[in-house]
Amino acid sequence: MSEALWGAIGAVVGGLLTGGAALGAQVWAARSQANVAQAAYVQQDRVWHRDQRLEAHHAFLDRVQRLIFAAEAVAHPDAGADPDALRTNFRDALVNTMDAFNRIDLVSPAETKDLAANILAAARPGALMSAAEFEGVVRAMGEASRIYRDAARAELKV
Repeated sequence: MSEALWGAIGAVVGGLLTGGAALGAQVWAARSQANVAQAAYVQQDRVWHRDQRLEAHHAFLDRVQRLIFAAEAVAHPDAGADPDALRTNFRDALVNTMDAFNRIDLVSPAETKDLAANILAAARPGALMSAAEFEGVVRAMGEASRIYRDAARAELKV
């Protein structure tokens, strides 16, 4: 065989090897980028869900506080306060607390939801509105809220 033919064969083989190596590098780079993009998406999704739970926990605890304040206004009304308006405020606070609980039900694990339900179980509306039972009910709600808050913190650290 002539040297020209060997040169052409060498060029073709060299071109194939170089092209194969370049193609392999491109495939490896594309797979690496896809893996990084998928990891970023998973992390973003995890953060989004954590933020949704954080917002739901905050809203629920805020509504529980507002419920306690509304109940205190009914149980220990100021002089000249309109009892019907106070009861309406209490009912509205109770409805808002239940709405916030429904969000907890949607975004939280069963254990955290059960702890939130314990707060609502402690908040017996009849007893909460009674001046004689108000302090005991608020203490029970406070203890249930503390346990719930600790569980929510642990849940959000994951």
